[in-house]
Amino acid sequence: MGWDRRRFKRHASRAVSQRQELSTTFGGIDHDVERLFFQLSPEKIELLFDRYEVKYGRQPANYARNAYPKWKNGSVKLSGQTAERLLNLVPPLLPFETRFELIKKLRRAKFHKANLYVRTTPERWRDDLGPVIAKLIGHGNKAMLPDRIKGRVAWLANGDAAATEKLLLAADQEEAINRLAYLNAEFARMDAMLTQLEQYQTSVSHTINLPQGTIQVSIEIPKVSFFERFKNWLGR
Repeated sequence: MGWDRRRFKRHASRAVSQRQELSTTFGGIDHDVERLFFQLSPEKIELLFDRYEVKYGRQPANYARNAYPKWKNGSVKLSGQTAERLLNLVPPLLPFETRFELIKKLRRAKFHKANLYVRTTPERWRDDLGPVIAKLIGHGNKAMLPDRIKGRVAWLANGDAAATEKLLLAADQEEAINRLAYLNAEFARMDAMLTQLEQYQTSVSHTINLPQGTIQVSIEIPKVSFFERFKNWLGR
């Protein structure tokens, strides 16, 4: 009996570990899919179990049908294996807008924003910043979902999901352009501020936030000697 208990604990621990790995790999959308699974109409639930049987076999499908009420009331937790199967089967039954949001969340979770730094001068900061902004926006192309993830969930590899990724990439680029257009006015204020700085101030810092990441800008102001400050004071 003790051996059975230990085996059960190992099985339960392995199931928890599988679910944690699934959530990490798929950015937590497995929990969204689980919630949406329990919101499906009876007709779609039956269609899902039919597809479950075709894909995974009669016995697993019968188990899923019998376990469904317990999964729904929370008395039994979904295993990592079952959650991954639902990750394959539920989204194709959902409206495009819902799948769009799932892909958007997954894409955001798997994309690592870049953090770039520019040190420049009042005379060169526009020229130095341009290529860095272009590099950051180009980094957004890496936000496409990795093939290893698409390989585990079939619907992520179809044309519908690919079109969604392109839409999201275009949206990020458009947002970046809109923010940069706003920054033009901000840069004009920075130019005005730079001309009005007190002579003892040595730098101005600014952070540019874009969907693809951030750019830390440090504008270094050349130090003015005491003689030059005194000369400027006399010339007032």
